[in-house]
Amino acid sequence: MIPSAFPRSTEDVDVFRVSQGSFSRTFIPGRPTAPLNPRIRTNRRSRNGKKLPPHLLPGTSRHRLRGGSRQRSGFLIVGGLIFLGLFVTVMLSIVVSTVAGTAATVEAYRQVNADLPNAAAVTTSTFQTSRIYDRNGVLLQEIEAPDSGWRTFVTLDQISPYLIDATIAAEDATFWSHFGVEPMAIVRGALINASGSGSSGGSTITQQLARGLYPEQIGFDISVTRKFKEAMAAIELDRQFSKQDILTMYLNQIFYGQRSYGIEAASQTYFQKHASELTLAEASLLAGLPQMPSYYDPTIRLDQAKIRQQYVLDQMVKLDYITRAEADAARAEPLTPTTRTSEIKAAPHFTEYAKDYLRQHYGSDILVTGGIEVYTTIDVELQAAAEAIVKENMPFLNAYRRNNAAMVAMVPYTGEVLAMVGSADFNDASIGGQINYARANLQTGSSIKPVVYAAAFQNGWNPGTVVMDITLREPTPGAPEPYYEPNNYSGRFYGAVTVRDALANSLNIPAVKAGRFAGIDEVYDLYRRMGIQTGMTEGWENYGLSLSLGSAEVPLLEHTNVYATFANNGKYVPATPILKITDANGNILYELDREKTLSEADQALKAEYAYQITSILTDNEARSMVFGRGNLFENTGDRLGRPVAAKSGTTDSWKDIWTMGYTTDLAVGVWTGQTSQTGSAEIELPVLDGIQGAGPIWQEMMELMHSDPRWASYLYGPNGQPLPEQFQQPSGLSSGSVCSATGHQASNSGSNHTELLVQGEGPALSCNQLSALERKELELALEDIRKNSGKYSEGAIDSIRRYASAVGASSSSVDFDDDDDDGESVQIQPVNGGDAEEDEGDFDSGGNSPPIESRD
Repeated sequence: MIPSAFPRSTEDVDVFRVSQGSFSRTFIPGRPTAPLNPRIRTNRRSRNGKKLPPHLLPGTSRHRLRGGSRQRSGFLIVGGLIFLGLFVTVMLSIVVSTVAGTAATVEAYRQVNADLPNAAAVTTSTFQTSRIYDRNGVLLQEIEAPDSGWRTFVTLDQISPYLIDATIAAEDATFWSHFGVEPMAIVRGALINASGSGSSGGSTITQQLARGLYPEQIGFDISVTRKFKEAMAAIELDRQFSKQDILTMYLNQIFYGQRSYGIEAASQTYFQKHASELTLAEASLLAGLPQMPSYYDPTIRLDQAKIRQQYVLDQMVKLDYITRAEADAARAEPLTPTTRTSEIKAAPHFTEYAKDYLRQHYGSDILVTGGIEVYTTIDVELQAAAEAIVKENMPFLNAYRRNNAAMVAMVPYTGEVLAMVGSADFNDASIGGQINYARANLQTGSSIKPVVYAAAFQNGWNPGTVVMDITLREPTPGAPEPYYEPNNYSGRFYGAVTVRDALANSLNIPAVKAGRFAGIDEVYDLYRRMGIQTGMTEGWENYGLSLSLGSAEVPLLEHTNVYATFANNGKYVPATPILKITDANGNILYELDREKTLSEADQALKAEYAYQITSILTDNEARSMVFGRGNLFENTGDRLGRPVAAKSGTTDSWKDIWTMGYTTDLAVGVWTGQTSQTGSAEIELPVLDGIQGAGPIWQEMMELMHSDPRWASYLYGPNGQPLPEQFQQPSGLSSGSVCSATGHQASNSGSNHTELLVQGEGPALSCNQLSALERKELELALEDIRKNSGKYSEGAIDSIRRYASAVGASSSSVDFDDDDDDGESVQIQPVNGGDAEEDEGDFDSGGNSPPIESRD
């Protein structure tokens, strides 16, 4: 009985698992193997029902079928011959220690193999090259292992027969018949080495595999001891695995130079093709490389590689694998081997984003060495179209000294990032083109306002709530500027305005007051829940009220995710660049589940509040107060024939210019600005607002996605059908009547209008009642129109008078002299039954961040 470190039957072993990062593969060590035709795949499974790796299928070598006695006698013969060869070498080298006969050889065999790990486990735990593709299988990048190189496992039926024959002819002519070692070769090599007239390894393919699998256990030195260990390990490998399995492992392990391990990697490196596609000329060239990969490197010494190729071809003729005519034709065939790089082939900003995502979720090891196949969410042709849209708009932006832009398009209900343009030109160093501005932290300006008002809705406001748009000047202790004094983009005040009008027309002062009412901490928390993960690097205390106008810096990608959350009626589905991940054996490790992404998503914002925001951002009539009718946002909806929610944003000095928006099935965000190699911008830039600067790019992308049938299907729902074009109104919302003057409960005698209200959360006060905060605001408004009436837009002062009249406040004696700054404050005294309800809420500027003025 031959001793073995491994069980002889699967009944004696448990299936074990070889881990790679977050993934695993299942093998059965020690299973007897049967003949395997390399042309035929099999679905044979292990005892626990799991499919075995295709490159290590069960089978038994033909020479093993002759019976146990023949195998044991074969081992004794082989052991004896090895002993003879080693004995001769030892005697010639005057080495003291020897192997005392066949019995000692058997014991040595046991000792050498006792602690060697299973070859299948070692083979599959070795690094493999990972690849990243677009959603249709177009290669974006191969990931090179920094300390190793390239390797991709393939089965024998995925390797050219020419390469298999050439390898055996060049490396081990008796491979199919020996027991793992070739005794005479060992003797011959020992004599040559001992004589000092040269060197000869005398190693079979199986020995080379053993040396590659167990370098630490066998050793690296050139010695009799190492050679003996190598031979003993090779015999055990031959006993454990079929010849086909051994050859499969060998061809996937051997080094071919140029950081390429295994024949598939070598084929891709030198000839940019799969190993199955190799011609006789290419196969014979590659088969000759493993002996001395650096010396025979065909990209450096093609002449020497061709000499080695001739040897391989001659061996193939000698062994009747090919004819002399075929060998001559292969030798004459011109070859142009190439080197290999890991450069990104397309969508560089997105590809780096996908890699970072994989590292974050699965660890670096699996990406670098795990041999995973990653299918991403982009289509390279769609990505190219998105890049073209940005580039085509750059001449207009250049005229206003804006030299850069970024864009993100994503599917709200799945989070799929369909396109990511990180800069106007990745290769333009003068604009810092390799910086991904879709992921860089930038101030958002007014494009944050929907979140601010959503936070206010959580605390009792609604689209019909009336806010005073008047002069605002608040002390900022500890800040660089002594006062925080925001202004509207137009430089005018609009008086008593509803939240609907304030948000639709991007008025700054009502937004600041909305932030104060909700609490900056709540605005901050909601912004995070809706999609800001890495942005807003400081705590909410450091932003203060300026957060309401976009002082916090966030990435375009995450900001677009926030708008996608509005499109999902408040459900946050994280942005993802990944559709599917498979391991090296084709097993699916992850796949995006379109049917569950939305249903299992977190409800970051109550659906009713999210829909109220959407109803404002799609309200073209409300937006016309400042933007006029027929503006770009309204025009986009008309072109698409469906509601389109949109918001622009611009920061101080028109530095950061944004347009954000969504339909039921697509969210698009665009940023434009000026950058340098370091990402900085000039302090003074020509006036250019969000709808002018970023709007055209946003509009073109919206139209492209919805009108081009090549891309429209990417927006379909989980049933493969288009999503409804109309936003779905939650059941908890209904149309209600509110007082037009104050935004409170409808009046029996005054003017009312209809507004979307959450059931059970409508206005609490009557039309003629005020909270303490509202009473204070009215006092300030009446005082301000007395001092600064010239700064108010047409109809703004009348709106304040109507507000005062509705609550029975007397304002008839107010003097609207803009030049009189010495008048006393106007004190509101309720008359005609008007009430004043107590309410908390002092106006606190908060924070130490510099003031920011949002422009649109």
